[in-house]
Formats: sequence, C-alpha cells, structure tokens
Amino acid sequence: MKTEKEIQTAWEIWTLINQLNDILWDRYDDEFIEIDLQKELDKTRLREGKSLLPVRRTQTGGAIEPLTLTTPQNKTKG
Repeated sequence: MKTEKEIQTAWEIWTLINQLNDILWDRYDDEFIEIDLQKELDKTRLREGKSLLPVRRTQTGGAIEPLTLTTPQNKTKG
C-alpha cells in the first residue's frame, strides 16, 4: 500500500522533473530539435541503405547534401 509520504515524495519529484524539463528546453530548444532531426535522418538513411556520413547544413539548419571526402584538385597548369 502506498503511504502518504511516498505519494507526496513522488509528486515533488515529478514536479521538479517537469521544472527541469522546462529549463532545459528553454536553454537548448534549437539544439534538441537539431539532434532529433539528425536521429530521424540517420534512421531514414539506414533504412534506405545510405551512408551515415555527416550532412552539411545551411545556416537555417536545412540539409544540403552528405559531406564526402574528395581528393585535392590540381589547378596549376604546366
């Protein structure tokens, strides 16, 4: 049987967790959304059998294309 003290403690913990949640979202809202979007992109890419190389982003956070390694280009003539 649950005691009054146990119920009150659970309520206080739940309230504090919700306050912490609000504080963290206020501070890291954009970063949390970016992490979530990246995880969803990774899941989609895995399902499609594509590489998980980092994706280059625009300043607004939109994906442009996967980053790839390239060889240096020799632009000298001679």
